[in-house]
Amino acid sequence: MVRRVIALASAAALAVGLLVTAASAGAEGNNVATYEVTITNLAATQPISPPVAVTHRRAVKLFKPGSPASDAIEAIAEDGNQGVAVGALSGAAKVTDVVDVGAPLTPSGVTVGDFTDSITFQIDAHRRDRLSLAGMLICTNDGFVGLNSIKLPKPSAGTVTHYLNAYDAGTEENTELSEDIVDPCSALGPVVLDGDPDGNNNDGIETD
Repeated sequence: MVRRVIALASAAALAVGLLVTAASAGAEGNNVATYEVTITNLAATQPISPPVAVTHRRAVKLFKPGSPASDAIEAIAEDGNQGVAVGALSGAAKVTDVVDVGAPLTPSGVTVGDFTDSITFQIDAHRRDRLSLAGMLICTNDGFVGLNSIKLPKPSAGTVTHYLNAYDAGTEENTELSEDIVDPCSALGPVVLDGDPDGNNNDGIETD
């Protein structure tokens, strides 16, 4: 069951700014707006896996708090694997656009190689579409940050900022042991974990 984690919400907050950059007529006569989205990681000690963003009708849910996590959210929350979500959402009914952001976000103020704590991308949306996104809290067993079906601003609204909540996917035991945390935590996180690289033992802690 996906549960909101109040203690993590402030420690792993991300700011999401939405800026409408263009609008054009869609193939079916509906207006399509292109949004420029900037995600900034405000967490000092928590890196985030490459997020998946999707614009969709209200009926579509990337995740639903209080309900069992989907395979897509389980893959993101346990392993930072965004491919399952991208595959499930691409071309799905009532989905306008899916973006694999393609890069992780480092902790606030940290640069690791080409990776930083902020990333900007563009995503298309029809009128009345919603925006959702999710990325793994890398230094957890199955935690993730998510934006759940927010209303997109009108083209005249300019930039709007939202703050993401932190959630526990409820698909893996929260051992918080070094060998049970994915290896990118050592590469992007505040400390190198014992046993890395290749120290993750994900299959050994699966639960029903």
